[in-house]
Amino acid sequence: MRNEKLITPTLIVFGIIMVILAFVAKGTGDEGDSISHYLHSRFAFEHPENFLNHWAKPMFVLLTAPIAQGGFTAMKLFNIALIICSTILMVSVGRQLNIQNVWIAVFAMIFAPMNISLTLSGLTEPLFACWMMFGIYLLVKEKPAPAILWLSFLPFVRSEGLIIFCVLTIYILLKKYWYLLPLLTFGHIVYGVVGYFYYGDFWWIFNKMSYATPSSAYGSGKLFHFANNMHQVLGDFLPILLVVGILAGGVKMFNYLFRKGYFSKEEMWLVYGIGVAYFIAHSLFWYLGIFNSFGLMRVMVGVLPLYALIITQGINWICGFLKTSHRPYAHYSIVAAMAVFLFLRLNYTRDLSLKEIQIGQTNLAKKYAEKYKDYTLYFDAPHIALAFDKDRFDSREARYTPQILTGEPIAKKSIVIWDSWFSKTDYNVPLKEFLESPKLKLIECEKTGDPKKPKQSCLFEVKPEYTNKKILMFEDFESESSNEFLDTTFFKSGKHSRWVGEKKKFSKSFTGWINAFTYEQNPELTASCWAYLPEGINPEKHPGQLTISFESAYNSFNFNKKKLFEKGDLPGWKKVSFSAAVPKYKLIKDKIKVYVWNPDKRKIFIDDFEVRWNGGD
Repeated sequence: MRNEKLITPTLIVFGIIMVILAFVAKGTGDEGDSISHYLHSRFAFEHPENFLNHWAKPMFVLLTAPIAQGGFTAMKLFNIALIICSTILMVSVGRQLNIQNVWIAVFAMIFAPMNISLTLSGLTEPLFACWMMFGIYLLVKEKPAPAILWLSFLPFVRSEGLIIFCVLTIYILLKKYWYLLPLLTFGHIVYGVVGYFYYGDFWWIFNKMSYATPSSAYGSGKLFHFANNMHQVLGDFLPILLVVGILAGGVKMFNYLFRKGYFSKEEMWLVYGIGVAYFIAHSLFWYLGIFNSFGLMRVMVGVLPLYALIITQGINWICGFLKTSHRPYAHYSIVAAMAVFLFLRLNYTRDLSLKEIQIGQTNLAKKYAEKYKDYTLYFDAPHIALAFDKDRFDSREARYTPQILTGEPIAKKSIVIWDSWFSKTDYNVPLKEFLESPKLKLIECEKTGDPKKPKQSCLFEVKPEYTNKKILMFEDFESESSNEFLDTTFFKSGKHSRWVGEKKKFSKSFTGWINAFTYEQNPELTASCWAYLPEGINPEKHPGQLTISFESAYNSFNFNKKKLFEKGDLPGWKKVSFSAAVPKYKLIKDKIKVYVWNPDKRKIFIDDFEVRWNGGD
């Protein structure tokens, strides 16, 4: 009990150090998701759709939107409070479960290197850990109904809440709380109803889930990726203790099953069950390349309080072989080793400072932010929004670099910042394409890091003559990269047309972003083409159509079409044209697609396919 008195002063000292670092250390945790989560919260009141953005985590945005108004440092302070709260709840759970020496778990928490770097960020893992631990605390206090209601919202803090649901369901059934199982759906019902009024879809929770895919845009990796890299999260010493703790749990389970030993359902399922299932699930997701897993080690911070308790049980098991008088010395030695390995692993420059590419982007902002403050900025790296003080969700201020290449209208005064990570990797836009584009004039490339492989951020001006063009796409099919779908028998102009049908049911399409039109007055698209009806086809029954589709998360929410052929049409060429108003986007990356569709096996032919709009100066 004497060592229990260490908990409060330890957390006070930890809190003070972390608050100082929040103001002094300029790092953002990582250069991507951390800032993106902050931006979604910071601008949620200006863009209420952020409160229902699945990727941004609706509960996270709801709770952090007011805090984010205080800037990125305020988000760091919020996460510090969450980690301290998680630790206090962890101690309470440990005491309730009669876990000895639970004070050691406090040091396992605060001496985990990634816990420090991720707490000083805008990431969602600290809130997930705290939310989960409060639900577990209610369960071990035998308050199942409020606990389950609380935990029903966990998937809206992070999607891994659904993994927790699987273990929680087993626990609920074993505890004979089966009549409370429907309460697990409460969070989904609430958000389903709220989202229905925005998306018009009660099931948007599943239909727009960015992780609900049997594949991954990031590929896959080794089965033991998470096991081999736990040192990134816990340092080089704590993973060993975690393995020992899991072995201790295995021994306890064996005794429970075969020797009538004691193992409470709460510790078995809520500590070991959730902790192990979470680890196995992420290992399988990455190995199988499913659910858009990227193999990020930081996800393990979400269950760090459980791992700290397991580590403590491992230490108790080891020390159980020592004489009682020697155990306190062993405890202090282990805690001292935790501290030593923390300082060996944690690197201020790498973990708590701006990344190399962020430094380059900050330098560009210092040079050019004032000059281009009234320009629309096309960029992909989230840090650029911070450096240039741009509202990422207002397309008058910010758009994405691929939008320069789509043919959609470019804002009248625009600059582009290409970076060698997000632009190149996430959006597959090579620097060469921008350097060779007649639309752009290179102003400066900021290079940082290794001179042989520098991190680059390149700023371009968009030439005024390429902005706000009325014709978004014109295709006469005279310069196709492939001749496979071209035809020289029928053509309206030039020497070629393109056939649609049979094995190629869709024509070449125009694909743009709705946000390019959002702030224009009554924006409207007009699609037109010449369509050729061959002999022997009944025009009234032919299904071919010209289509303008507005899509959110690959599902059309506003679909417009016009039949290519109608009753009375004669074989030969016919001009087809129609217009559709551009709606407001549902999600920032919602797209426009304009194309010809022919589901029929019989080929038709199109030529001079054009998409134009009626807005701009």
